[in-house]
Amino acid sequence: MSNEKKERSFVVDAVILCVITLVLGAILAGVYTVTKKPIEEAQAKTDNEACEVVVSELDGASVTEAEDGAVDAANEFLQKHVIDKSASEGEVPEEDAESYSKYVVVTTVKKLQVNGADAGFVYIADAKKGYGGSISFVLGVNDGIVTGIEITKQSETAGLGANCESDDFKSKFAFENALQYPSSDSFPMYYKPGTTPKDEQGQIEAMSGATVTSRAITNAVKGILLYDKELRGGK
Repeated sequence: MSNEKKERSFVVDAVILCVITLVLGAILAGVYTVTKKPIEEAQAKTDNEACEVVVSELDGASVTEAEDGAVDAANEFLQKHVIDKSASEGEVPEEDAESYSKYVVVTTVKKLQVNGADAGFVYIADAKKGYGGSISFVLGVNDGIVTGIEITKQSETAGLGANCESDDFKSKFAFENALQYPSSDSFPMYYKPGTTPKDEQGQIEAMSGATVTSRAITNAVKGILLYDKELRGGK
């Protein structure tokens, strides 16, 4: 085959590949456009149902929309505060240290009311340091005490980190346990199975074989509770 024919063949092949790429790209874009809204609606439904679950132990509880700017305020606080330090000790220029924003991002804040009176907040957030990526969850907080947690999306290892969705793990955050921000800021919010917790009021036992997942979720929860504590005047 002559050089001219070879060059022509290469050009034809390149054109065909470009056309195929464009067609496949258009198909993928079309599929994304068609499926994006149903996926978002399904996730919103899941989040709303989880919001109801995490406050279900409170009589007369309801969840309503929070004021505009609530999400921005939460994330700004998380960006400026260092993990395992108090609000007064831990404020730093944004992203200059191990700020909570590296562990959690709040996507929605809702107001928790009991019998029509403001009683706390429900936070929809992503724990960013899971073993398999981000872990989406909903956390209810009533006067500084966790009312419950629901995991709404995760990609953790089956039989290990994926057990974060189990009732056994979620029950560690049950309202009756009165889980709140640790009395000492330097304490992690989890302790390893088989060890003695340093502060029973502010810690939970990690899942066996899934310390990374447990740490990701509890660090995220701790950041939110520190922010919630600040909202209540540091109490």
